[in-house]
Amino acid sequence: MKIQKLARWVSAAGIALSGCQLGNPGTAVALPTGSLTGYVVSGGPVAGASVSVLGPGGVLGTTRTDDSGRFSLPVQSLDATIEVVANGGSYAGAGGANVASGVLRAAVPYQAGGAASVAVTPITTAVVAAEGYFQGQGLGAGAAYARADGAFADWLGFDPETVGPVLPGDGGATQTLTAGLRYGLVLAAFSRWAHENGSRTQAATSLMAGDVAYDGILNGVGAAGALTLGSLALSADAYRQGLADALLQAAASAPAGSADALPGPNAAALLAYARALTTSTSPIFGSAAPPALASGALTLSMAPLPAWTHGTITVGGSVTDPYGLPVTVAIAVDQQQYQTVTATSAFGFSIDTNALSDGLHTLSVSAQDAAGGQASYEGSLGVDNTPPQACVTVFQPVVNGALVAGRWQDISGVTAGTADGTALTISPGVWEADVPAPLPSPFVLSLTDAAGNQRSYSWALGVGSNPAPCS
Repeated sequence: MKIQKLARWVSAAGIALSGCQLGNPGTAVALPTGSLTGYVVSGGPVAGASVSVLGPGGVLGTTRTDDSGRFSLPVQSLDATIEVVANGGSYAGAGGANVASGVLRAAVPYQAGGAASVAVTPITTAVVAAEGYFQGQGLGAGAAYARADGAFADWLGFDPETVGPVLPGDGGATQTLTAGLRYGLVLAAFSRWAHENGSRTQAATSLMAGDVAYDGILNGVGAAGALTLGSLALSADAYRQGLADALLQAAASAPAGSADALPGPNAAALLAYARALTTSTSPIFGSAAPPALASGALTLSMAPLPAWTHGTITVGGSVTDPYGLPVTVAIAVDQQQYQTVTATSAFGFSIDTNALSDGLHTLSVSAQDAAGGQASYEGSLGVDNTPPQACVTVFQPVVNGALVAGRWQDISGVTAGTADGTALTISPGVWEADVPAPLPSPFVLSLTDAAGNQRSYSWALGVGSNPAPCS
């Protein structure tokens, strides 16, 4: 009987102490109720994900994300690092189709009775994986969290677990490049980077988590050996450069004028941030030295210009941007703005030279990418829209034909001609032909200049005639 009563007392005491903390001997104090709010984002906000919050004593609560990927729930816990696990749900992918999300994790320091907020993303999933590695090396939960979170924060420039991401398109045109906006661009870049390498965001998330869980650093090595994202071999440089390039590409595709666009109010800051990601020396990359910044600046090359031309022509070339950004290319004729195009590689301008005077003109081409990189080219173009002028100076019958000669005038110069199908001899300012008998009537002279203009003359020639004398 005494044993049964003791068992019932222990059972009742266990119930009474649930949700309590021990103070003085024999005193039970109820744990204060705090709150946890969060935002689950993968390739976009994850709606309908099952969220579990884990503390030192087990599950502290469960809930689901709403349509915007957000959740909130009350929490009772001692001071501790608590973990959040978001499982399932979906987000809107390219074209608006729903994409299933996998498991995402995050951790956040919690103070009893306080209000905490947390972001749950692919980045925080890797942070938790690193935290697990450091705990396996003997660090306590708090120290492991601080080391893992600090290493990622050193790389990204913000605390990925506690900063709330602002996704591209959410910010106003006047918004500065806040930590939240940088976070949103990083998440968009991570998703873009995965898709460009033939993978999905969730698969890339698992790869990154497996990478850092193996040895605590992002170096492209996991438990099974070398890791690849599609055909891309992962390495410290692949993470740094890949994320930076994808971030600038994501910003370049944002609506012009928005805070997260290139060009936009944060263009210079975005470029500087991308460079900081590329050259990061964060402990998350171990001892791998950062790559040198691409010496490649924006480059511009032009197809050779013709010495002389006429009519409507195309002036073309190509641009190579070190960040893969769209480039604005403008052409000016004699310092007067003529046309502007946007290009990612090859480009062309259509120029109607009939609007220009005959003679030499200066063409200036300038290129500028959305991050402010510039390149330029200057060349000359000869315009000749006037056909050759010709006259006859000599008509001299000879045996079995006649010698016919004359002068020509043309700004670009006559390069070829025929007299009734017989090739002319062209000299500076002079043409001549040996015309076989019988003499044609009329006599047809055709001239072509260096710009491609052609003109034909028809004269009736006789033994005593010179129908087109030169003055």
